[in-house]
Amino acid sequence: MRPVRRLQADVIIAGGGPGGCVLAKDLTRRGKKVILVEKGRNDMKGYGSLWGPIMGKHVESGPGLDPRKRTIEGDTIICGTGVGGGSKIYVGAAFTPDEAAWKDAGVDLGPFVHAAMAESWVNEVPDEFYGPVNRRLTETANLLGHPWKRFTKHIDYNKCDPNCQKCFLGCTRGAKWGGQYPANEAEKEGATILTGLTVRDVISENGVAVGIRGRHRNGEPYEIHGEIVILAAGGIGTANILQRSGVYNAGMLLAGDPSLMMCGFLDKEPGHYNEHPMVNGHMDDERGVIIAGGFPGPRTLWLFTFSEYEGIWKTIRKIGRYKTVVGAWTKTHDDGLGRVSLDGSISKTFTTPDWKKLDYSRSVIESILIKMGCDPYNILQGKIIIGHPSGTAPIGKVVDTNLQTPIKNLYCCDTSVSPGAPGRPPTLTIVTLAKRLAAHLENKI
Repeated sequence: MRPVRRLQADVIIAGGGPGGCVLAKDLTRRGKKVILVEKGRNDMKGYGSLWGPIMGKHVESGPGLDPRKRTIEGDTIICGTGVGGGSKIYVGAAFTPDEAAWKDAGVDLGPFVHAAMAESWVNEVPDEFYGPVNRRLTETANLLGHPWKRFTKHIDYNKCDPNCQKCFLGCTRGAKWGGQYPANEAEKEGATILTGLTVRDVISENGVAVGIRGRHRNGEPYEIHGEIVILAAGGIGTANILQRSGVYNAGMLLAGDPSLMMCGFLDKEPGHYNEHPMVNGHMDDERGVIIAGGFPGPRTLWLFTFSEYEGIWKTIRKIGRYKTVVGAWTKTHDDGLGRVSLDGSISKTFTTPDWKKLDYSRSVIESILIKMGCDPYNILQGKIIIGHPSGTAPIGKVVDTNLQTPIKNLYCCDTSVSPGAPGRPPTLTIVTLAKRLAAHLENKI
């Protein structure tokens, strides 16, 4: 057996998603010695091809999309990998936390939201990035009684291009915020970023966390010891690490935001190919759904084509009959019926209310597309995918209001601690949690 490589730090962060990266930067600036461990790569470009995921292969470079996450029921769960995690594969949509839900769970995020917004480049979409099709979508939705409006996004529009089509795949211009940016700052200020290292479990002594165990992709085993351990490996990864560390009630629930895309076709007018995605829509908290406009460019349309219910060639023939495409998304807040198991398997099922939300969203999108002039007989719908896996180590059941687990000095900071499904893109919520946890830990080390 290869000898174990041993390292020491004040704070060990397992997982390079947005929460872990912001914590690494904030705690390093507070004078702590930080080691951040990430199983994927540190690709600052954050851009790559979708052909690997389309063909069912794992691609560690590029956008960091991990297609290996699939439920035993056959549904795909969208997860990120690499430094930046899920923030490398989102379209930059910025939604403020559901402060009421967090307060009900005993967590006041209000004092940290503005700092999180500044940290993650939250800006309203300017006029020049709000294209004609998105304007028509908003006007049509409003005519039908759906109060669509312009959203905010994690984008520095001074660096952005109104005609760029690469948002979902990454950002070659450095305009879309991702966790890789605070991670890079943390490294410049003295933090250690270890990539290619998969964490197996937490080392604890007498109920107190004292480090982590893991293995590098080259086979070298690691032990990293420290005063504080923070798990930020995502809703699924964090649950598995907790289970291997003796926190067996982790992963007993699995919430998420079931999502799907729909598109229609127009004969003459310009489509979404050259417009930014998810710049407008409606977050309907009462119904637990978000409906938003836009496809993030033709590459994602082709990925959508490969997942469409009717079959690849039938879909391609439909696309070829029209001059342009217009589309919309929906994300719904599910009831959390699922489980992440120690053997790595994931189960996720939907309740009757979950299906009602999806059916409602489909009907709204279809009515908007038809009102815009799309052929009602050729509206396509993609398969349901599960976004934002969360709630696997929820506040009040696995972690306390300070995000500490039953193992002292072991914390979690990602979607796993959510009291339920986020019901919205969770990046800003995660960054807010990271700001709050960094302030809490400042005087504990």
